[in-house]
Amino acid sequence: MDQTQTPAAAHVNARPAGAVPATTGAPVRFGRAGAIYDLVVTIAFATPLTATWMFDLQRWLHVVFGAGGAPVPEFGAVQLMFTSMMGTAVTMWAIARILFPIAPLIAIDTAGRVAFSAWMIFALASGASTVIVAFLVAELTWAVLQAIGLVEQRRASVRRGTAGAAA
Repeated sequence: MDQTQTPAAAHVNARPAGAVPATTGAPVRFGRAGAIYDLVVTIAFATPLTATWMFDLQRWLHVVFGAGGAPVPEFGAVQLMFTSMMGTAVTMWAIARILFPIAPLIAIDTAGRVAFSAWMIFALASGASTVIVAFLVAELTWAVLQAIGLVEQRRASVRRGTAGAAA
């Protein structure tokens, strides 16, 4: 802690152990933007009440656009509990990446986006509503942008001779 900082200020400015302070560049730009997207999209799934509204909206979109596949079914208390737990976890993960947009977290998130995309493709192949395609396109887009940013950062660090510090 800096001598001029209060303990509270030091906590606010803290970074995860070993975190390289990154404030610019493609990984930070794409990582933070992807995190903001995640926050906006998932915060509504963080409570059973708002998740119900989101599923109602998806059912409405399914009908309005004449989407293929089966619409999102009505959820009971257990399904809404798991949805809200996932919505809460993704919301907290998004906040962590907004506050600390560092390469290791962005790399983990990029891998997670690939996994989420795989589950969406599985759902679509199993007959789920094609409304999911909008989410799939966004996930794949953020995965590609974040991966490009990470590769650019890695190449730049190799050129500078600091490859270990950028990982």
